[in-house]
Amino acid sequence: MNTKIYLFVVLMLYLAVSCQKEEFQRDGDFFYLNNNEAIMPVWVKGNRASNIFIILLHGGPEGGSSQYYTIFPSHKKIEEKFNIVYWDQRMCGMSQGNPSMETATLDQFTEDLDKLVTLIKEKYQYPKIFLMGHSWGGALGTNYLLKHQHKIKGWIEIDGGHSWTTANALSRDTMMAYAANKITLEEEKEYWQFALDWYQTHPVVGINDNAHYSFAGKANGYDYNPESDSLPIPFTDLLFYSPISTAYFFVPYQFAFLNDGLDLQNQIQNITIPSLICWGKHDKIFPASLAEDTYQRLGTPTQDKFLHLFEISAHSPNYEQPHEFATTVIQFVEKYQ
Repeated sequence: MNTKIYLFVVLMLYLAVSCQKEEFQRDGDFFYLNNNEAIMPVWVKGNRASNIFIILLHGGPEGGSSQYYTIFPSHKKIEEKFNIVYWDQRMCGMSQGNPSMETATLDQFTEDLDKLVTLIKEKYQYPKIFLMGHSWGGALGTNYLLKHQHKIKGWIEIDGGHSWTTANALSRDTMMAYAANKITLEEEKEYWQFALDWYQTHPVVGINDNAHYSFAGKANGYDYNPESDSLPIPFTDLLFYSPISTAYFFVPYQFAFLNDGLDLQNQIQNITIPSLICWGKHDKIFPASLAEDTYQRLGTPTQDKFLHLFEISAHSPNYEQPHEFATTVIQFVEKYQ
């Protein structure tokens, strides 16, 4: 699903509306991480006195950015206690440079992250570092921990994609059952019959199958809570008072490497650091059954690993249930800081 085109249209509509400059886009430290032809923006915001830094690994990778996470109420609440490191990965968001598609590999993204961890440690006099990965960020964070977990105090995964191949199969099954139920109930029967026919001719769902993501979106598989107390994303403010510009909507890269298969589920028993698994119960992209299996497989001692299912969230509980999410994360970090 090409959300960038939709967001760009909405953004253009907002341009005609006058806005007042907001302070929330002016605080913190902003700098760049340079590695292997990529120039990646880093924005550090929060309570510097805490000496605790949570590195956010955004979703995507295509179309992903850390910048819009900066205005989530949940993250603002976390920033009152700790620092959050908002980093746009190579070829994502507002990253710059001239990296080749040959560097669009999990190993290269992992190397970039290790450079960022080193940079944060040296720049801020060796603070305590946690990782927090959302969606694709769950894959990146998991792969990083399999190599470098000794550098990290704790791991927070939000509806993570560390088992992309398995997740796509589960997502396909979930959507077929959803479509069949809609047909039985005679609710938008023609549309859901079209969807069911599509799935029957597509036994394997890939990252570039936009039809699948469109069906999942219509089924509220991305956003579930219609009464979320997160505010609508203020695109105008993001455009004028943050690093985001219209260039964000025209990132030219398309990532195909995930179609080759990414499944770390059988390796996560090697992760033993304190871990918090946060998952939306109604996620139809990475269904919640994956969260339960992940919790069971983690090598972390039982007393140091936690699974929190968010009852009225889909793919982004950090957006849909901000207060519960922030409280859960803060309690976890305080326990293991």
